Amino acid sequence: MSLLTWWCLNPYRNRASSYIDLYNSLLDCDCVDFSILKLILATYSHNDLVNGVYCSRPAALYNRPVISVPLDQLVCELTEHCPPGCRCVHRPANSTLHIYCSNTNITFLPSQLPELPKSYTKYKLDFSNNILLRRLEQRAYFVNTSILDASNCQLDSIDFELWKELANIPQVFLDGNQLQSLPSLVTTTTLAKTKLSFSKNPWKCFCDASWMPDWLKLVQKSIMNPDSIICSSPPRLENRVVMGISEEQFCVDPKKRAVKIAVIVSTLTVAGVVVVLLTAGFIVYHLRIRLYTRWKFRPFDRDECPGEDMHYDLFLSCSSNDNLPHGNGIREQLEQRGYRVCYPPRDFLAGGTIQDNIYNAVVRSKRVVCFLTTQFLQRFVWTMCENFSVVPFA
Repeated sequence: MSLLTWWCLNPYRNRASSYIDLYNSLLDCDCVDFSILKLILATYSHNDLVNGVYCSRPAALYNRPVISVPLDQLVCELTEHCPPGCRCVHRPANSTLHIYCSNTNITFLPSQLPELPKSYTKYKLDFSNNILLRRLEQRAYFVNTSILDASNCQLDSIDFELWKELANIPQVFLDGNQLQSLPSLVTTTTLAKTKLSFSKNPWKCFCDASWMPDWLKLVQKSIMNPDSIICSSPPRLENRVVMGISEEQFCVDPKKRAVKIAVIVSTLTVAGVVVVLLTAGFIVYHLRIRLYTRWKFRPFDRDECPGEDMHYDLFLSCSSNDNLPHGNGIREQLEQRGYRVCYPPRDFLAGGTIQDNIYNAVVRSKRVVCFLTTQFLQRFVWTMCENFSVVPFA
């Protein structure tokens, strides 16, 4: 019976000749009679029309008086275009068409759903607990959806175009997935039309996500349980509430900063020491004569012939013409400082050749020092020429 027929036959519309008697009738207590039963229960205080009327179906309501059945239990299961393994239930009491696909091992969202019975009816989508569901994709039915539950799946990403679709759904549940980040463009969309929940996801709290705390504070009225959005990495921010972390904490690792500072300080210290040493070495090098003279310090005095019995420390080779005053003065200064000097005018053997005396002086001395004067050079040249029978030019 349609609502219009029932209204026309209504005996309480001053039509004494009309009377409807449904006593002991068995009705299907589903969504088909929802509008009539709703109107009857709202119109008549004693509900005489449905007194003695019982439910025959569904089994859960069998033999119950129709008048005792809550309106929200008057539902219809739809099969046409209902996804495999899912239940599709029309609930006119709250104007929703429920799609129950929880824990059905779906790997992607169905492309088609049962048609909405009324223009004002909305989908309520339950795709939760599907561990094979790794990605949400845009669907045309999102426009007519009031609730989307995709919690406890394996969703690991949400692109910006899908985010714009979700922002127009009144309630969205994305808890317990594998979401690690959101596209930063989400800050350009408004969440005034929705309530979002995406806690219990392994959020990465690195510098590229440093915009999240301020954004969460700005939209926290649209976020369900914002204090449950917690960092899983890096270890220094693990289990910290994202909304309570500053931008600096996102981007600056105190340990790495301390190590960096230590490296810089160490480098500067080493560089400073090197500069000081180089400067000191430069100064010592240019003032070495004065320093050695002032402190009587001779760093290069060492015996390079250890174990050899050398009679002299040095052989002072000079011309006999330079004996006084220069040659003899040099000899005196060296001997005053403890050096044993072989000095030709004094120590060469008489009667021996000059070559023999020079040879013996060289091999018996640790060092040879030549006093290069004009007299020495002339004598040296004549000696060399004499030994090789060469007559020099004038």
